Amino acid sequence: MAEILSQSQIDELLKNLTTGEVDLQELEASEKKVKEYDFRSPKKITKETIRFINGIFENYCRILTSRLTSMLRLMCDVTVEQMEETVFHEYNNALDDYVLMGLIDVKYPDNTVSDSQILMEVSKPLSFVIIDRVLGGTGEEYEYIRDYTDIELSLLGSILKNLIEHMGSVWESTLKIETELAKIETNSRFIQSINYNDTVLIIVLNVVINELSGKITICIPSDIIEEIFKKANTYSKATSKKSESVDEQRKAIMNSIKSSKLTVTGVLGKTEATLKDILEMQVGDLIILDKKVNSNVDIHVENKKWFEGKWGTRKNKSAIKINKTIH
Repeated sequence: MAEILSQSQIDELLKNLTTGEVDLQELEASEKKVKEYDFRSPKKITKETIRFINGIFENYCRILTSRLTSMLRLMCDVTVEQMEETVFHEYNNALDDYVLMGLIDVKYPDNTVSDSQILMEVSKPLSFVIIDRVLGGTGEEYEYIRDYTDIELSLLGSILKNLIEHMGSVWESTLKIETELAKIETNSRFIQSINYNDTVLIIVLNVVINELSGKITICIPSDIIEEIFKKANTYSKATSKKSESVDEQRKAIMNSIKSSKLTVTGVLGKTEATLKDILEMQVGDLIILDKKVNSNVDIHVENKKWFEGKWGTRKNKSAIKINKTIH
């Protein structure tokens, strides 16, 4: 509860104001500034989520830097410049009528495709630099801003397709998704995969090519972000349950086969003989083995060597004492 001033305190304050000992402007400046909050469009994406996605797209920027450098054969640098939450109609109204916009489908591990789409917009100065370099130029800035030709859209489409395919891979730590270029749109007013009042996350990437700077803007609807984290949580629980069930199955299998009967054989030694020698063998002949008298006896389990031991007797029966286990 705010502190209530007494009458004497009010009189003292008015006296100080009239005499100039207290400045009203200083009192107003000392008050805490309050940021307005629009309850009609509340924030759906938390700061922690934005920081997490920022780390994901920093990894994506490193992939874009490598891919653009290899495709254009020029030194490129891509960095995350800005990331903010807004409403789609505000983002769409800020776009020009004619843009280069890639509409991206998101495919989840259960083979379902998101109803909404991720948007990737490439600024015209940057796109014309890319076109100039792909067609054999030096990658200089294009002075005239005009619409794209069909050939230019085809070239930019193949480049965008290559870059977009790697977007899904940076989400592997959260959920293994696939991103695919659905189509290219040049008129921002025709985009209908996102509702105008939907909350979106805008990610602005700064691209430097041949000392020229351009922008790539990525628009992710909040429902895609929510679906990714929801499915990631579901899959993590399913994976933990699956691992537990696998362990239980392994134990059950081991318990069931422990009572299985196996043949255990003690091998004194081996030798080779011709068929003629075997046919001429008679009672009293000696067979020379490949082991010495004091050597260990090999113990085979189902024709595989498992142990070594010493030959002897126990209670008037032959026995082998195990001295060594073979791994």
